[in-house]
Amino acid sequence: MPSNAPDLAPGLASAARTKVAIPRLQRPHPPQGSGKDRRRVARACTACRNHKIKCSGSSPQCKHCESTGRECIYIMPRKDRLKIVAERCAQMAAYLKALKHAASDEDAVRISELLDIVEEDISDMPQAQTPSNPDVDADESREFRAMMANGTADFQSHLEVDSLDLDENLHENERSRATGFVGKNAEVQWLRTLLLQERQKEDPGIASSSISLWTNSEQVSLVTFYLDTENVDLDYEVDAYELPPPETAERLLVLYMEKVHDSFPILPKKLFEDQFLRYFQGMARGAAPRLNPKWQAILNLVFAIGARYSHLSKEEWRADERDHLIYQARARRFAWNDATLSQHPDLPQIQVAGLLAFYYLSAGQVSRAWVAVGMALRFAQALGLHVRNEDPSASGPKREVLVRIWWSLYSLDRQLSVITGRPSVIVDSNCSVTLPLPLSEEQVNDTIHAAARISRLSSSSAVSALTSPTYTGPYPMTGIEPPHTPTGFARPDANSGSFFRAIVQMATITQTILSSLYSASTMIRSPGELQQDISQLNQRLDNWAGSLPAEFDFHMRRSGMGTPLRNFYRERVLLGFQFYGARILLTRPCLGGFGPGRDGRSPTASVSFLHNMAVLCVEAAKAELDLLPDHPDARFISKNGPWWSNVHHLTQAVAAILLALSSSSYAFEDPVVLASYAKKAIRWLRSMYDRLAERAYLVALNAFRVVASKLALDITDLWNEHAMAYPSMGQTVVGDDVSEMAFPTKFANSSPVLRYGPDISMPAPRPPVPAFVSFESPPASIPIPLQTMGDIYDNAYH
Repeated sequence: MPSNAPDLAPGLASAARTKVAIPRLQRPHPPQGSGKDRRRVARACTACRNHKIKCSGSSPQCKHCESTGRECIYIMPRKDRLKIVAERCAQMAAYLKALKHAASDEDAVRISELLDIVEEDISDMPQAQTPSNPDVDADESREFRAMMANGTADFQSHLEVDSLDLDENLHENERSRATGFVGKNAEVQWLRTLLLQERQKEDPGIASSSISLWTNSEQVSLVTFYLDTENVDLDYEVDAYELPPPETAERLLVLYMEKVHDSFPILPKKLFEDQFLRYFQGMARGAAPRLNPKWQAILNLVFAIGARYSHLSKEEWRADERDHLIYQARARRFAWNDATLSQHPDLPQIQVAGLLAFYYLSAGQVSRAWVAVGMALRFAQALGLHVRNEDPSASGPKREVLVRIWWSLYSLDRQLSVITGRPSVIVDSNCSVTLPLPLSEEQVNDTIHAAARISRLSSSSAVSALTSPTYTGPYPMTGIEPPHTPTGFARPDANSGSFFRAIVQMATITQTILSSLYSASTMIRSPGELQQDISQLNQRLDNWAGSLPAEFDFHMRRSGMGTPLRNFYRERVLLGFQFYGARILLTRPCLGGFGPGRDGRSPTASVSFLHNMAVLCVEAAKAELDLLPDHPDARFISKNGPWWSNVHHLTQAVAAILLALSSSSYAFEDPVVLASYAKKAIRWLRSMYDRLAERAYLVALNAFRVVASKLALDITDLWNEHAMAYPSMGQTVVGDDVSEMAFPTKFANSSPVLRYGPDISMPAPRPPVPAFVSFESPPASIPIPLQTMGDIYDNAYH
C-alpha cells in the first residue's frame, strides 16, 4: 500500500485542481396563487431594511408599509448611483470641452485644470459594469438619454435647485454665529437670492457665487429679520417662585388653550386645567400644595406663550412688553439649566423643551427654537415616543396623549426646518408611531380608542393609498372649485382631533418636499426624477385638501355659507396657510421657468412644465394673501392666523412674488397686479407693530423697491405710507440692524390695480371670552388635592 502512494498522489492532486461544473438545481415553479413563491425581490424598501424584515417589493407600497400606513421608499443600489454620477460627470466634462475654445485664456486654463481633475476622479471611480437589475436600469438609462436629447438640459437650466454649499463665514462675529446656517428653502435665502440676482444684473461680470467680491450687505446675517441676535436673558434677577395674580393667570391660560393647544397639543388639556385649578384654589385657601419644579416650568411657559400672544393681539389687559421674558426666565430656572443634559429625560422634561421651542418660535428666536425642539425630540426618542406603543399596562387615553406629544414635536420641527432651512433630527423610516386619532380629547376614552384602533387596522390599505404620493384621485389638481373626496373615502368629522391630524399629515408631506428638492442629494438626481417628484407631491397636496372635513375647506367662498361652518373659520385659515405655504415651497424652484425660453426658442415640454409650476407658485402666494382682508388689522391676523409664524408666511408669499417679477421680463400676468399683492403683504407686515414684523417689513420693502425700480412700477403710495409710519427715517428704509441697500430714485407713474380680496367666509362676531374659573369657591366635583402637585403630575398618565 505505501509503494502505490507515490503513483496515486499526482493523480489526486490533478483531480483536486480540476473544477467540475455543477448545474444549478432547477426548482419546480409553484402554481400561481399558492403563496409559496420565496424568490428574493430586486430591491427592498428602506423601512423593511431598517426593521430587517422581508420586503414584498410591491409598488407603490410593499405589504409592510401598507399595513403600517408609512411611505414606501426604494433607493437605488450604490453602484448604480455611482454609474449615473459617472455618466453625468462625463457629460459635463464634454460640455466644458466645448466651452473651452470660446472662453478667454484665463478661463481656458481654469477649465483645463477642472477637466484634469474630473478625468482623474472618473478613472478612480469604481465602475459598475453590471447593474443590479438590468431590465429596470436599462430602461432608466434609455429614459435619461432620451430626456437629454429632448431638451431636458433646458429643464435643468431653468430649474433653480441650489446646492447646500456654504458661501459665507458664519464664524466671523457674534451676529453671524447667532443667525447660523440658513438653508435654501428659507424665505430669508429667497430674499437674499433676489438681491444677488439684481446685483448681478447691474454687473453681469460678477458671478452669482462670488459673494466675496461684493460688500457684505447680502450676507444672511444682515438680510435676516429674525431676532436671534437679541438677548433673551434679563438684566436683573427674577423670583422664580413668583406667580401672576389669579385673574391674569386665568386669562393667560385661556389664551394658550384657545390659540395654541389645538395646533400644538403637547399638554393634556383637561388634566392640566384641573391641576391649574386645584393649585390656585389651594393657594386661595392658604394651603397651596408643593409643586414639582418641572410642572412649575411648564406653567410659566404657558404664561410666557399666552403673554406673547396678548401683545400681538393687543389685548386691553396685557401687561408690560417684557412680561413674557420674565415668565420664560422663571421656567428656565426650574427646568432648563445646567442639569438638563445630565438628567435622564422624562415626560415633563419633553414638554418643557417643546414648549420652550414653541415660545422661542413665537418670539422670533428661530435658531434657539430649532435647538430646543431638537433636544425635545432626542428626549422623546430616548423614551420611545417615536415607535408604536404596545405596552399592555398603558390605557388608551395615555397612549393617545403620548402620540400627540410626539406629533406636536414632529410638526413643530418640520415648521422650523422650513423657516431655517436646516435638517431635522428625525429619520422617518425609523418611526412607527401611529397618526393621532381624528377625535377630540373629550371623545378619547378606552372604548372609543379600541374601536378606532380596530377600524384603523381594517382600513389601513385605504389610508395608505390616500397618503401615497402616487395616488391620483378623480378631482383636478387646480381650479377655483374645491376638490372632492376620492371615491371610497369618507371625510372625518370636524373637531380638534381631525384638525391636528391634518396638520400632522401636512408635516409629513412637507418633509418629503424638503428631502426631495432641498437636500444635498437633489444635485445628483436626474431632471426626470425631480419633475416626477414635483408632480407627485403636488398631487399629494391636492389629495390632502380633498380629504379634509367639509368644515375645514379653505377654498370656500362667502356665498352659500351656512351658520354652523362659521365655528371653524380659524381652522380654515390655519389650514389654508399650511396648504399654500407648502405649495409655494414645492414650486419655488420652478420660478425660473417663466417665459418662452431664454434663448427665444419655443419651449420644450419640460420647460412648459416648469412654467406651469411657476404659475402655480405665484397663484399659491396670491391665494395665501387672499385669506386676509384687504385692510390690514393686527388683531385679525393674530386671532385667526398662525400668530406664531405669521411673519414667516407673509414673507414667504412676498418673496415668491418678487422672485417671479425679477426672474423674467415676461410673466403670465400683469406685473402691476403682482405688485399689488406684494404691497398687500408689506402693508400687513407694517400693521403688526411688532419687533419681528417690523424688521421683516423693512427687508421686504427694500427688496420690493429694488425690483420695482427695474420694472418701472409705481410704489410711491407705499413709500409715502412708510414715511408717515417712520418719519424719523427720512428717505432711508434702514433699521438699526437691517442691511443697507442702495435704492434707485426714479419711478414710473403707473397706478397699480388692486385685485385681491378675501377668498374665505368671514366669521360671525364672537362674544367676549368668559373667565375660565372662579377662584372664590371651588366646585364640589374638583376637591382640593391631599397629595402634592408633584405626585399628581408624576402619576398623571397612568
